[in-house]
Amino acid sequence: MKKIELVLLAFLLLYFSMQHVKAGPYNDDIVSHFLLAMVKKDEEQVKKYVSSKVKIPEIREETSISRFSGYPSPKENVRVALAYFNVGENMPERIAFIWEVTFHQEEVTDIRVVYDGSNPFMNESKIMKEYMNKHIANILTVSKFPFDITHVEGSINKDILLIRYQNVNLHGLLQVKVEPKEEDLKAAEGENMYTLKNGTKALYQPDVNQLIFVHDSFNYSISIESEITKDFTVHDLLEIANSMF
Repeated sequence: MKKIELVLLAFLLLYFSMQHVKAGPYNDDIVSHFLLAMVKKDEEQVKKYVSSKVKIPEIREETSISRFSGYPSPKENVRVALAYFNVGENMPERIAFIWEVTFHQEEVTDIRVVYDGSNPFMNESKIMKEYMNKHIANILTVSKFPFDITHVEGSINKDILLIRYQNVNLHGLLQVKVEPKEEDLKAAEGENMYTLKNGTKALYQPDVNQLIFVHDSFNYSISIESEITKDFTVHDLLEIANSMF
């Protein structure tokens, strides 16, 4: 468990212990039903418990939630929800979120995020593991990004792995496509051919602002899209590719 999670949890437990309340799952009330629907990812049921004016906080990680604990609050009509990700057996629990949930009669009227424990890179790890197990091979991953990453999405279509790293605030997208080798770039020549730091040849395609290289029998294609003012160039793509070695 990360240090910040330990500090937050310790603070939360101390705070509520001073309020003389007990932690535990809620009973037959609106907040409990809402949270159970969230855990089950039952979107239709969730909507029934929440006011139309309430924006439900996004959980940017696809990992399922194993359980939640509830804390009464000194504030009127407020409950505090502490949820944990399902990280598997023999692993330390990891906090998914801490929300302050306000309710009135039979609907949730406000949700305030106290702590967001989502790690979007867990989505990358899950899809990479699936692809590597399928092909019994090690696949390179990006370690340096052109902008802060808020969301990661991955998919496998037959033998093609596609990972999309996003910054939704900047409308930025870094896309990496991996597939079994189809061509040998060593034979290509010209001003659009570059050499990565480990000697690997990389081909830049300026018409689509994409960089392609081959490593251990896999083709890697890297491209960037963004609405921010900076114009990304081949040098940015080369920096990303070099971070994979």
